[in-house]
Amino acid sequence: MNLYIHLPTNLKIFELFLENKEYILWWNSKSEKEIAGFFLKNFPWEVMNELSPQYETNFVSLRKLKQIDDNILNNIQWIYYWSDNCEYLAPTKLEVEKALNLYNEANKKYFFKKWKKWFVLVTPYTWNKIIERLKESLDYLNEQWNFEVVINDLWILRYVQNSCPNLKPIVGRLLHKLMKTPLVDTYWNHAHVPWALIKNKTPQQIDIIQQEIIKNQNNFYNSIELSFKPYTKFLDKNNIERVWTDFMENREKLYKKNYEKWIDLYYPWALVFTGRLCDTSAIENPDRWNYATDDVCPRTCWKYDIFYKLKTVWYDLIQRWNSWFRSEINIERLDKDFIYNKQNRIVYAPFITV
Repeated sequence: MNLYIHLPTNLKIFELFLENKEYILWWNSKSEKEIAGFFLKNFPWEVMNELSPQYETNFVSLRKLKQIDDNILNNIQWIYYWSDNCEYLAPTKLEVEKALNLYNEANKKYFFKKWKKWFVLVTPYTWNKIIERLKESLDYLNEQWNFEVVINDLWILRYVQNSCPNLKPIVGRLLHKLMKTPLVDTYWNHAHVPWALIKNKTPQQIDIIQQEIIKNQNNFYNSIELSFKPYTKFLDKNNIERVWTDFMENREKLYKKNYEKWIDLYYPWALVFTGRLCDTSAIENPDRWNYATDDVCPRTCWKYDIFYKLKTVWYDLIQRWNSWFRSEINIERLDKDFIYNKQNRIVYAPFITV
């Protein structure tokens, strides 16, 4: 199995990866003392008060990947780069150029691949104010080589199709409207029955109604978007061969060996929700709470990692920038046919950060 790594927007992490790939997958052989020293040197803002639980998740998730393939660290194949959520994190042309230069250096050092196409740019959904910035970045990438681009916005899809013939689109997890929050797993076998359905019903009749609702609910949440024919027709019409989706460990039936399209399976953080409201921006300025980010983004997300200590659940819930994520760890439950289908990819995110 090949390892496809998603690096965030912080070029510092890319530079560390170039210096020594162990710095990104550092927990492979490091002692706790070495890991603590690494964070104090390179990410002091992360340990000012309390270390985020996302790092424990990364320890465990990499261990899970190694259960599938013990040699996985020697099979780094692809670099996905940038964010799919916040438009204010959309890359400038200069940032893409720097990232691509870093990638080319890493390519020579680690991958020994001649083709530049192993670099995949991830783009967010966006409003008008950021579109021009993203157009410049896409135009630059289009001039370089045949690259793949993860797209989460219909306008960006149209622009790539019409103006960037060297770019190959991958549909991101935010482009469709059938996203299924992983929080549903918290109350998987429960249902709140509407009063109109249970009025004047006996307890036995109410139980039958509730079980039917649970059955239908489970069927829906155990279905993947690629089973929805209008969606696959949209993909066919736009010549889309690959779709990006989250791994959710309580829904292994979502993933099987063969679909009409190829799958990029994102791991270990499943997106709960995202939107234009950015609570992170209100940490230092409470007046911004519950307001969409305006023309001036304070980039508070460079400083803070918001997480909740949920004592009654097993997962971690983390906010980064304008989005929430839930840890989904047990990837070894996946069907082996899906894992070893060479057309599918498991895209691993060592960090949720900017």
